[in-house]
Amino acid sequence: MFVCAACTAAPVAAPVPPPAERVAIVVAERGDQGLHLVGIDESGDRRFELVRAAEGQAKGPTRDQDPAISPDGRWVVFASSRGRDFSATSLWIAPVEPDAIATPLTRGTWIDAHPSWRPDGSAIVFDSTRAAGNYDLFELAIDRDGRPHGEPRALTSAPGHEIAASVARDGTIVYAALTALAGGKVESHLELRHVDGTIDRLTEGPGDASPAISPDGSQIAFARPAMHDGIVDGELWVMPRGHGEPEVLVDIRLTDEAGPVWSHDGRFVFATSVLRGSRGNPVFSSVVVVDLTQHPRVARILQDRTGAIARLTPAVAPIALDARTLDADPEYLSELARIAAKAAAAPPTP
Repeated sequence: MFVCAACTAAPVAAPVPPPAERVAIVVAERGDQGLHLVGIDESGDRRFELVRAAEGQAKGPTRDQDPAISPDGRWVVFASSRGRDFSATSLWIAPVEPDAIATPLTRGTWIDAHPSWRPDGSAIVFDSTRAAGNYDLFELAIDRDGRPHGEPRALTSAPGHEIAASVARDGTIVYAALTALAGGKVESHLELRHVDGTIDRLTEGPGDASPAISPDGSQIAFARPAMHDGIVDGELWVMPRGHGEPEVLVDIRLTDEAGPVWSHDGRFVFATSVLRGSRGNPVFSSVVVVDLTQHPRVARILQDRTGAIARLTPAVAPIALDARTLDADPEYLSELARIAAKAAAAPPTP
């Protein structure tokens, strides 16, 4: 049985910004010009657009995604295609405030993605193709003013891919290790890198991805496929960091969940949920949240009051969240059914 140790422990004090500037979650929101970052509250309502377009940037879609908020709540680092082809990303950083100006952290022809902060805010860990063309993990030191310090240093160098790292307070790093198989298939399992550089395999796979270590370091949330009535979809799972069997965090049929993120106190897990069409193509993405103190656990959707907006890759601010509002958000599957029915009844776009 899964026990949320962080939910019963005394919460760690977290900075709370003034109400006028308060943002609980940063998400990538899909629009006509690609993906852009917005700050939302616990109900899902947009508080402000977070990062303005780069000065002098050529017209056309831009992809800003995978935000990560610094432990002190001042900075957001994210992957962006700014100044590049839409399919390639570098890392950028911006203050967590309305209409902020972003500056680049990395440059080059390689791809840098999936940034994650060290819990002390001293550096970010990310995956990059800069070394050998495959994705390896790198670390880049960041000063208190959000500026890079020195050059990125390599943390892994396996022949496959190491991506989507999560860093514990003791310095250990959990990530997904991917290996290409015959026929275009991919095997993916979770690995743990100790501070001394030694690596342990945590799961057998073959489809484990996007791990996230709980704030107290005792649990790992991750994505893993599950079979439901002959249909496979991605579910959120949780496992002890040490020994123990994984269990499904919450069972959400018909959609794929990935990229779990813990709240500061370990009570809530946020994630991206994708509804796919009959051909497997994504048709809608949402940010969902699960309260680990509820039994049975229920997935709820963070839905803007203006209507359905495609959102993904949430980042949670290091503040005390409004639990009452989160627990009052609509249940995900019933709200998703309502959104789908409304879209089906709408007249076709000319």
